[in-house]
Amino acid sequence: MPAPGQVRQRSLEQVTDSSNAIVIDAGGLEIVMIYLPLVSEGYEWINCCDGADYEIFDSFDGSPRRDTWTPVQVRRVRASPQQAFIRSDFPWLGDHALMFRQPALDALRQMLLPNGEILPLATEDMTPLYVLNVTRIIDALDVKRSEIIRFPGSDRIMLIRSAVMFEPLVRSVDVFRLPHRASSTYVSNRFVQTVQECGLEGIEFHPVELSVTE
Repeated sequence: MPAPGQVRQRSLEQVTDSSNAIVIDAGGLEIVMIYLPLVSEGYEWINCCDGADYEIFDSFDGSPRRDTWTPVQVRRVRASPQQAFIRSDFPWLGDHALMFRQPALDALRQMLLPNGEILPLATEDMTPLYVLNVTRIIDALDVKRSEIIRFPGSDRIMLIRSAVMFEPLVRSVDVFRLPHRASSTYVSNRFVQTVQECGLEGIEFHPVELSVTE
């Protein structure tokens, strides 16, 4: 086991089963993994019909929005004008505001509801789409070991180039965000496994390093 404060690095003794996103150590035990969602190349994106509405999603800060929510008008677009339109179960706006078609929502609902609000969007063609307002905010970032860019003259985080999370704080959590503006959304093994088992398309996952403390 890594010493207190050590970053857990994957080694040749660990085996990743790509079919279910579970990482197994040399002793046959599952270890915690956290993932950063990414858009799959070529799949559809989301644009706000009113440019001012991007701020609505950027301002998600863990506070409940359901009681005052008005569905934002969005449109689905190609990843680029040169590419064919490829349908996604997770039409992409950004990792701070994950969006879902109905099949993805149905598959992941039990993991989403304890950690956020599922808010409806308005679409030009009446396609049902939803955005997740993550209300599970965890201050799990190992600042000393993460690569961070701060706003000039401020301690506020502007960008996280490479995140390292404190493992004990994210155990048994399926979805969470960090307590800074426009934080990325992070998801668990179980989330990734469900996406893969259900054959959902349009999203990929990058593993996040974990800092193990005692």
